[in-house]
Amino acid sequence: MSSPQIVYAHLKDVRDFRVGKILKKATTIEPTYTISKVVGILVNANSYDVFCMDGKDVLTIGARDLLSAKDVENMKVKPLLRKIQPLTRSDTVEKAAALLSHYRMRSVPIVENDQIIGVINVQDIIGLLQKRNLKWIPANRILVSGLITVKSDDSLATARKIMITKKIDHLPVIKGNKVSHVLTSMHLLQVIKPGEKIGMGLRGVKSMKKYESEIGNMGSSRIPNLDTHAPLSLVIDSMLKNDASCCLLTLWDDIHGIITYKDIVDLLESKIPSNVPLYMVGLPEDYSSAEIVKTKFDKIIRTLRKVYPDVESAKASIKTIHNPASNRPHYEVGVRIITPYKTYNYNEMGWDLSKIFDNLGSKVVRNLSQRGTKRLKTSIRKIDMKNIF
Repeated sequence: MSSPQIVYAHLKDVRDFRVGKILKKATTIEPTYTISKVVGILVNANSYDVFCMDGKDVLTIGARDLLSAKDVENMKVKPLLRKIQPLTRSDTVEKAAALLSHYRMRSVPIVENDQIIGVINVQDIIGLLQKRNLKWIPANRILVSGLITVKSDDSLATARKIMITKKIDHLPVIKGNKVSHVLTSMHLLQVIKPGEKIGMGLRGVKSMKKYESEIGNMGSSRIPNLDTHAPLSLVIDSMLKNDASCCLLTLWDDIHGIITYKDIVDLLESKIPSNVPLYMVGLPEDYSSAEIVKTKFDKIIRTLRKVYPDVESAKASIKTIHNPASNRPHYEVGVRIITPYKTYNYNEMGWDLSKIFDNLGSKVVRNLSQRGTKRLKTSIRKIDMKNIF
C-alpha cells in the first residue's frame, strides 16, 4: 500500500505546475439571467460551473445548486450565486486543487484586472496526473464506499432530492439487480433545459412536473467499471477516454465504491508540517483563524500519539455549506485517521471551525486513547486535555 507521504512527494511537480499554462475558456453569465437561461447555457457548453463578475467579486453556481431552483422560468439566478476566491495565472495546481475541493466545483476562474480571462478545469488537472506513473497506487486507496443508488423505476424527483440533500452528483441506477448506468446532476439539468421535452405527454407542463417521470434509461452507460485493486492510472485513463466524471469499483461482482474527479484531485491536497503526515483539504484561504485551525489539528494528532503511537497519517476535510439566505457559512469537517490496523473516521458540524476542531479533538483522543491504553501503560488521564488546545 502506498503511503500518503510517498504519494505527496511523487506528485510535487504536478502541485507546482502553473495554472496559466492550461488556461481554458470560461463559461460566463450575467446575474440578471433567469435560472432557465443559465441552465441552457450550462448544458449547451457541457460545463458543470458558470461564472460572472459583480464588481470585484467573482460569483458562481454549479449544476447541483441549480437543481434546487423551483421557479425555473421566472426566477433570477442572482440569489443563488455564491462568492468564491479566483486564481491568477501564476498560481499553482496545488492551490487550484484546494479551491476545487473547498468550493466543490469542477473549474476555478482565473481573473486579471477584475475580468475572468479563463478557467482551469478539473479534467486538465486529471490530465496532468495521467502523465505520471500512478500504477503503484491502487484504486481502493481513494474510493468512496457506502454507495447511494436508485432504481430505474424511481422518479427523477427522487434522484433530484437525493443529490440535493446528500450533496452528491452521481447516482448509479439499478436495473435487474445490477447497475445499468449512472445518473448525474448534469443529466437532471437536461430535464429542465429550455425547449427540452421528456415525452409527448409532458408538452406544456411546468418544468418541475417533468421530474415526475421515471429515471428509466436516463444517464450514461459509458461509466468505467473496474476492480477495486485496479491501478489508479487505469482509473484515470478510463475516465478520460470515456469522458466520464466517475468510475465504479467492483469487488466480487458487487459495486464496492466510486471514484470521482474530486477524489483524484484530493491527492494534491496541502500537507501540514508535522512529525506525522497531516493533510487538510478545503480550509478557506480567507479564514482569519486558518493557522490556529492547522495548529489545533496538529496538536490533536500529536497528543493522540502519546497513547496511540501507531497513527500513520491523518486527514481533515472541510466542506463549506453556503446558505443563500445568510452570509454566515456553515462547516462540515471530517477527520480520517489511518493506522496499520484500521482507518477511523470522525465528523463534526458547526459555524466556528476553531470550536469544531476543539470538539473533534476531544472526541478523537477520548475514543482512540481507550484502544491505545490496552497496549500501553500510559493513560490518557495523565494528559492535561486543556493543554491540547
